[in-house]
Amino acid sequence: MKRITLISTGVLLLFFGTTAPIYAAQRQDQDKQQQDKEKKQQGQNKAPDKGKQQQGQNKQQQQKAQQQQDQNRQQQQKAQQQQDQNRQQQQKAQQQQDQNRQQQQKAQQQQDQNKQQQVLNRQQQQQAQQQQGAWQERRATNWQAEHRDWQQRGGYSAERIPDDRYRSNFGPEHSFRIYSNPVVVTGGYPGFVYGGLYFSVVDPWPQYWSNNWYENDDVYINYSGDGYYMYNRRYPQDRISIGVYLNFVQPSDRRGVWLQHRARSWKSEHRDWRQRGGYNGYRIPDDRYGRYFGRDHRFRLNSLPLVIVGGYPRFQYGGFWFSVLDPWPEYWSDNWYDNDDVYIDYSGDGYYMYNRRYPMDRIAISVFLN
Repeated sequence: MKRITLISTGVLLLFFGTTAPIYAAQRQDQDKQQQDKEKKQQGQNKAPDKGKQQQGQNKQQQQKAQQQQDQNRQQQQKAQQQQDQNRQQQQKAQQQQDQNRQQQQKAQQQQDQNKQQQVLNRQQQQQAQQQQGAWQERRATNWQAEHRDWQQRGGYSAERIPDDRYRSNFGPEHSFRIYSNPVVVTGGYPGFVYGGLYFSVVDPWPQYWSNNWYENDDVYINYSGDGYYMYNRRYPQDRISIGVYLNFVQPSDRRGVWLQHRARSWKSEHRDWRQRGGYNGYRIPDDRYGRYFGRDHRFRLNSLPLVIVGGYPRFQYGGFWFSVLDPWPEYWSDNWYDNDDVYIDYSGDGYYMYNRRYPMDRIAISVFLN
């Protein structure tokens, strides 16, 4: 028994001696596998952490990018706002400049209007003074002795107003005031335009009429058997002899009238009074001639009454009418009658009109009292 026990013990020792290393190895393998699992598990656990970290980093980067975009957007918005403000300021400045310019233009226009008004007032004052002087100069000292009716003048030989025009504007039913119509003062003698016709005042006016009758008194023109007269309603018993000119040339038509009398070859077309057989028209009295005529008394035709009589231009100056018989030279300026100074002189054989710009030329003219 004892031997069996020993054998058993030996077998057991041998078994345990043999199996112990095996078990130890297996144990080591198990531990290693367990460690590997743990490492693997740790690795698996660490992998999500890295992903989370990466996601966090990405999110931070996205947030930073978004913040940067927001900052950029804010900066752009600020820049846009600044541009809008600058644009608004520029617009306001431009509007202010426009307003200033408009105000300056208005001020300039107002100044121009004031200047024009001053010039107009000055012209009206000068015209009023000129008219007043002309009318006062034609005031009679003793009208009963000085005036002459048309019968005393040898009869009315001027133009007659057509019936239709006479009924429309003339007669006792059609009164007017001379001052409200264009008045032309030539050489101290007044004439006026009314009803499209030109009237030359032949008679002086009575010394007992009011000084400003031509401004305030109603007058009318009537044909009284032997000629045309002007009547003053305030003094109905008096009548002033007047001459009528139907073919009064309006200022807008004067250019055409003068161009019709332009020469093509003046040297061959004009004729002096000797070539015409001598002057046999009206002669201006010496006292009147010295006041308004000669080379020292120049004037311009554009401011004078102009009519057409017998196909020839006829203008009034110095209380007389002058008919232009000669054509004017083709080398004179087209608007000489507007801009050139002319004068009337008696040159031995008759009356001539001279142009100061062309002193070598002379135009034959004839003088008419009415």
